[in-house]
Order: sequence, then C-alpha cells, then structure tokens
Amino acid sequence: MNTLVEQIFVDILATEMGLPADQVWIRNQNVKIPPDADKLFVVVGMVDSQVFSNTKQAMEVDDVYTEIQGLIARENIQIDLFSRDNQALMRRAEVLLALNSFYSVQQQEANDFKIFRIPTSFINSSSAEGSSEINRFSVVVPTHVWYRKEAVIQSDEFYDSFSTRVDDENT
Repeated sequence: MNTLVEQIFVDILATEMGLPADQVWIRNQNVKIPPDADKLFVVVGMVDSQVFSNTKQAMEVDDVYTEIQGLIARENIQIDLFSRDNQALMRRAEVLLALNSFYSVQQQEANDFKIFRIPTSFINSSSAEGSSEINRFSVVVPTHVWYRKEAVIQSDEFYDSFSTRVDDENT
C-alpha cells in the first residue's frame, strides 16, 4: 500500500456519506472548522500504530538488484464528527455503515488493508470544544495495514563477493 490509510478512510466516508471534499479531511492539516451552522465535518487521523513485522530482502528483479522492504502494522484510526447543529448526533451511525459497505470492502481489497471488527461505541467528545457549542463524536477503528517499498540497489552498495576467506583449518 502506497497510500496512507487515512486517505482511504477519507475517500470511503466522503463517498458513502455524500460529503464534499471540503467537509472531510485528514487531521493536522491546519484546517479550521468553518462557521457554517448547517454542515457536518469529518476528520480522520491515526492515533497510534503497533508494528508486527518490519522486513527487508534483496532480490533480482528484471536483472536488477532490488531491496524490498515491508511493514505490517495495526493502526488505530480516529474519526471525529463535528457540527454546530445536530448532524453529528444524527448521522454518527453513517460512519459505521460506511466502513462496512461494499465500497469500503472494495477499497480495502484494492489497497491491501483490512478494517478490523467495527467498534461498538462512540465517545461524545463535545466537551473538548469548550463553550463553542460544537457537537463532536469520536470513534477509533483498528486497521491492519501493509506498506511496501522497493528501491534499486546500486552495484557499489551491494556485496556479492568477498576477497577474504573466513574459516578455520578444519573447514
């Protein structure tokens, strides 16, 4: 997977919930919640990641030495819904429906990741907004991700022959 899982979540949620791109974004993009009183906003971001496997290997691909790196991890993705009216309250179930949709399954297969069991609860995190009177609900969704990177190994960076023997008299 060469795409961040957060980008795929943004696509799934925007598509399934019928939201335009300016209402769904990845967290920490310096986007302020617009003052629109009648819109729902969705923010997606990674909370933490637990690495299961981090591998590398050198292989010959089309007569070229190539380093293939792989990372398998569980990433917890937090989804926050915001609205100044009751849309966050009324539409929060649509998040879970979107993540369990056929479109979501197709995106998971196309991008080599898996959404684990859908969580069973939302957190009412409206108090984090203080007195701004914004409805806010949060849910954390665990995912299984696989990242892969390939790079050509330059011939002067790869040792395939040695001029010195390393053994003892008996071998």
